Amino acid sequence: MQAVAKSKPVYDLSRFDRSTSVNKKGAKARTAARSAARAKARPQISGFSVFCGAVVFVMLIALLYSYVHLTEASDINRRREAELEDLREQVQMLEVSRNQRMGALQVRDWAVTKLGMSKIDKSQITYVSTSGGDRFEIGEEKPQTTSKLVAGLAKGFSTVIEYIN
Repeated sequence: MQAVAKSKPVYDLSRFDRSTSVNKKGAKARTAARSAARAKARPQISGFSVFCGAVVFVMLIALLYSYVHLTEASDINRRREAELEDLREQVQMLEVSRNQRMGALQVRDWAVTKLGMSKIDKSQITYVSTSGGDRFEIGEEKPQTTSKLVAGLAKGFSTVIEYIN
């Protein structure tokens, strides 16, 4: 068999040794190289991207402003509708009172012109006194001469004769 030769270590553990300044310098160089690689890998922000972002931001602000304006307009609209309803109710009440006032005058004019009626004279007025109280008289009842059975038979007989005629 061959003699086992000393071989180089498989792992370079000197990298992990923090005591040497060489390792620190190498680590700093590697860190700088990594950050430069990241900077190169990071996409550059173009002017078009900034412009699109600004446009989107302005559109969002405009959208919020339009929602605020729409809410204010709908509140104003609700208040105006309530005022309109109140005014319609007032118009109805005024029309009813006008019709009541004018109705009596129109009825009187119509009665005089169309029906030929005139105002009442004092001679046409008759007063009735109710101070004596109400009274009534009941007339004497006639005694029944026929019984109910005979009255029913007579009624039935008359109905049959009417049917035959």
